[in-house]
Amino acid sequence: MQKNRPKDRSFHTVNKVIACVLTLVLVIIACAVPVYAEEQIETTPSRIPLTELEKTIDSYVESYEKYTAAVSVVAIKDGEFIVNKAYGFANIENQRKADTSTVFEWASISKLLVYASLMQLVEQGKLDLDTDIREYLPVGFFKKLKYDEPITLLNLMHHNAGWEDQTVTEVYYYDEKEDYDLGETLRKNEPKQIYKPNSVVGYSNYGVGLGGYIVELVSGQPYYEYVNQHIFEPLHMNDTTVHPTGQDRPDLAQRRNEIEGYTKNLELIPENRVYVTFYPTGAAMGTAEDLGKFLAALMPVDDNSVLFAKRDTLDEMLSTSLYYDGTSIPRFAHGFAEMEYWVPTLLHEGNLKGFSSKVVFDPVSKFGMVVMTNIAFEEVYYYGLISKIFGNSTYVNSVASEGGGYFQSARRPASRFTDLFRLLDITKFSKAELSSLYNVVEHNGVVEKISYTPYMDYLPVSNLKVNLIAISLIPVALAIIFSLVALIGYIIRMLLYKLKKRGYPPTHFDKYYLAINFAGGLLLLNLFIIFTRLPSYPAYSSLRINLGFNLLYVVLAIAYLGWLIYKLRKSSYGKRQKVMYIMSGISAFILAAFVVGWNLYV
Repeated sequence: MQKNRPKDRSFHTVNKVIACVLTLVLVIIACAVPVYAEEQIETTPSRIPLTELEKTIDSYVESYEKYTAAVSVVAIKDGEFIVNKAYGFANIENQRKADTSTVFEWASISKLLVYASLMQLVEQGKLDLDTDIREYLPVGFFKKLKYDEPITLLNLMHHNAGWEDQTVTEVYYYDEKEDYDLGETLRKNEPKQIYKPNSVVGYSNYGVGLGGYIVELVSGQPYYEYVNQHIFEPLHMNDTTVHPTGQDRPDLAQRRNEIEGYTKNLELIPENRVYVTFYPTGAAMGTAEDLGKFLAALMPVDDNSVLFAKRDTLDEMLSTSLYYDGTSIPRFAHGFAEMEYWVPTLLHEGNLKGFSSKVVFDPVSKFGMVVMTNIAFEEVYYYGLISKIFGNSTYVNSVASEGGGYFQSARRPASRFTDLFRLLDITKFSKAELSSLYNVVEHNGVVEKISYTPYMDYLPVSNLKVNLIAISLIPVALAIIFSLVALIGYIIRMLLYKLKKRGYPPTHFDKYYLAINFAGGLLLLNLFIIFTRLPSYPAYSSLRINLGFNLLYVVLAIAYLGWLIYKLRKSSYGKRQKVMYIMSGISAFILAAFVVGWNLYV
């Protein structure tokens, strides 16, 4: 018996070791299970549990209640609505509360319908993304193209076909009874091509409007009918229309008229019901819930796609099609802007007179949000709430710039009367500011362009040009001052002469002198009226009389100069009178050149 004891001890030792190991394994498993369970809790990209999302949004809205008119919020996960709520007032004056049936303007989010429609036709083999769009348009459609390079559907999606921007007065109109034909409107309002295709990104409503027109031509249906049949109906989007004036759905038009638009200070914006000239770019209106249905269709939970016959087409549409120059940073996915929050996202924004909207989603996690408000250029929800749910956006600079400088948006009307007002927005960026931007493109140490949003490049403006612009405004200011002083001085001189018979007696030419200076004063007033009206998006037709007066002034200035030269050769005036007449002629010439040079006329 004694001989077996060592063996027994060894056996018991092994058992103890096994028991310890098993205990350790059980402890590890016990500790790991809560961690694993915690990891399985679904969250937003900013790590808010989805179960807490509605309460988080409620709390956020409550904290910003004094900045809120109406806001409608939709959140979707794996094709299901997890939040669908409306807050605030659709009409503050009448205390009409917003609800999930409130109809908002989609504004530029409408462009996503164009991109989806084009991709449907690409899938059917009726369109090709890399083919020159002139093959789909009527012969001789364009009259103002500067470059021979082809313009493709991808150029329209990337906003880099090279067109100048439309003026705000050409983008909107107010009369719902106005006869409308998309093709004729695009032809009549063709902008100049000021950049070579693929070289510069400058947001273009005209380009996307062309995309909608191509859908019309290829499908044989009006654009809005195509969208109704191939997008709205399959997705059961029963509370949305993209008709130019919404008249195909009078019920929706009426519901839209029940909501008003406001400024950030919650001041009512008069005449906030506007119609979009190139309507595929911004005419959609409907509920946030309907936009959520469209968003859900972009993130299907299986291989099926309601929008496309093949899932591959959807995947292609949501894949990167344009990168920032010289980088691997995604910029556009076939018209969808790409933005890096705490996760990579696709998005589109919309701003219309009195309305702001945004849709953001992560196709990988199949989480997305819709935010719609009746506030112009809104930021609390448009940016703030989105950042709270998706995390802060991140910016990656690919090249460290060696210096700052002046820059101007590539989205500008280079041959239209608002070009002057856009030039007043030339921005100076410091070296530090350039280094924090999304992308800086340099060549041999010289900055060629910068980009800090997907939608826009900013191009450098030389110090010389900035100085020349500033210097050129000096003689204009002096000419206006002279006209006003001369006008006031003439009135005072005539009063003194009549009352006390002092000074020079009036001459036959004085009435022309008086008229041109009076017209110069009116020109200043007229330019001020135009400038102050632009932020309210006036219809171009409503400014015709103002622009027509500017043209009339040019005619008057030319007539005055011709008549002055003739009279000075034929008549004798006092030296002081000649100086005043000639100075008025010089002032009129400067102002006329200013009007013509900046296209400030009809």
